[in-house]
Amino acid sequence: MNIINSLKEISANYELFILDIFGVIHDGDDPYPGIVEMIDYLGTQNKKIAFLSNAPRRSEKALKALEKFGINENMFDFILTSGEHAYYYFEVQKKLKYFYIGPEKDRDLLVGLPHQEVAIAEDADVAIATGLDLGQTVDDVMPQLKSIKAADLMLHCINPDLYVHKKSGRSHICAGAIAKAYNKLGGEVQFYGKPFQGVYDEVIDEFEISRKKVLCVGDSLETDIRGANMANLDSVFISSGMHRKQLDLEIGQKPDAKQTEKLCQEFKVSPTYILSSFGS
Repeated sequence: MNIINSLKEISANYELFILDIFGVIHDGDDPYPGIVEMIDYLGTQNKKIAFLSNAPRRSEKALKALEKFGINENMFDFILTSGEHAYYYFEVQKKLKYFYIGPEKDRDLLVGLPHQEVAIAEDADVAIATGLDLGQTVDDVMPQLKSIKAADLMLHCINPDLYVHKKSGRSHICAGAIAKAYNKLGGEVQFYGKPFQGVYDEVIDEFEISRKKVLCVGDSLETDIRGANMANLDSVFISSGMHRKQLDLEIGQKPDAKQTEKLCQEFKVSPTYILSSFGS
């Protein structure tokens, strides 16, 4: 395992940094130590910074969230969420009716488009899942999943993550877990976001930079690191993010090489570098 102590050790080798948000920039409530300073440092080195998030909402909402953590739009070059990527898809579709599964806060994903939400699955053309409310489990939405399967609907999963860990220690179930359950029912799913390649191409196409000069930074082995591997991009695994409990780490604590390697092998991924915290 190539464990580094700071991003500064390798930053000279790259021109574009694609950063995850939840688990890299913040823990759901507070920013991680040193993240603003590190972004400022990359700026002084004339590096390009793009945020790529599996947030199931428009990029504008993600930007407002970043501002709460001290990061404004002048500090980076581009932002793309899985919600925005899904919006691009639905923007060019003919008018359709959709059945929605997800929190109220993300219900406005398709506002501005001609599509119509319906309350009964059999009246819909497609289904959309953005995640669950904190405390809910997939069992809570199993009746809705069975109804959309009975209606033979494609489920559009707007966040492939299975879960995220909140600062409190509780896990928040994401749309990926809903999609997994729908697959088990025999339903068909279309995904938006990491690790699927469309979002990486969308970001890199914004810049005239060789893919060899792109570095992806994320805390999820399943989505961030797998996505970078599939896109043939170098990556940094932030070990004290999503997998902190599995690695028995405190924020900023250096990971054990053998333990980290074993976890990466379980997920069948290979990060280029291992770093405890982005702000190190």
